[in-house]
Amino acid sequence: MAAVSALIAALPLRQRFNPSDLFLAVDSLTQTYTLCLTFAALFSQASLAINSVAGPHVDLTLASRSVAPTVVVVSAETASKLHAETAERSSGGLAKIGHWIQSRALEAGVMPVETWFTRISGPKSSAIGTPPGKLRLIFVAEKIGIDTPALTSNHLSDLRIFTGARPIYALTAAKVAGAVAQTLMFDYRIDEDKQSHFGLPLSSVEVKLVDKGSAKTTDDSAKGEVSNINGI
Repeated sequence: MAAVSALIAALPLRQRFNPSDLFLAVDSLTQTYTLCLTFAALFSQASLAINSVAGPHVDLTLASRSVAPTVVVVSAETASKLHAETAERSSGGLAKIGHWIQSRALEAGVMPVETWFTRISGPKSSAIGTPPGKLRLIFVAEKIGIDTPALTSNHLSDLRIFTGARPIYALTAAKVAGAVAQTLMFDYRIDEDKQSHFGLPLSSVEVKLVDKGSAKTTDDSAKGEVSNINGI
């Protein structure tokens, strides 16, 4: 229950799950992060869509074809697949201009809105789910210890533009209920061509850092590697 409460509290008050939401899990419910988010949606009285298509490398457009979700949770592989396919379809000159305009808005700290120009130049957010649904949140799970594609801050920025929703990138582990850490919803910063940071650990998690081998932290330098993570 602490992990569920922490996931809810990690969202800004106006962006939390509510009874008007339709929650769709496109990742397996055997993943603790996906399961805790599902419980959080149920606790918030959101509607829940159950889909037989779940797991890594899922086509999100196909998985959401018959529903109109406002919140989805996907694996990092699915998010990477969505980004790659949408970027390939948006490689034309007009689409690049629309992408540049929307990227400038994000750099200014403003979520871009759909205009007549972006409607004709870029991908539509309604490609995920059926009208009149309006996707607003995409939870992306990056699992520790699995060779998954790392999402960069550029990828997250592109997903905001491509879907019209705000992605939340979470670091997850089998021993942790919920997430170890996850990005802030309104953090639009871009660190070119580097993996996106995950932000602070959630309040339901305790991370123990210990020296190991040559990885030792002193007052003058910090060196380390992930050894073990325990969730509370």
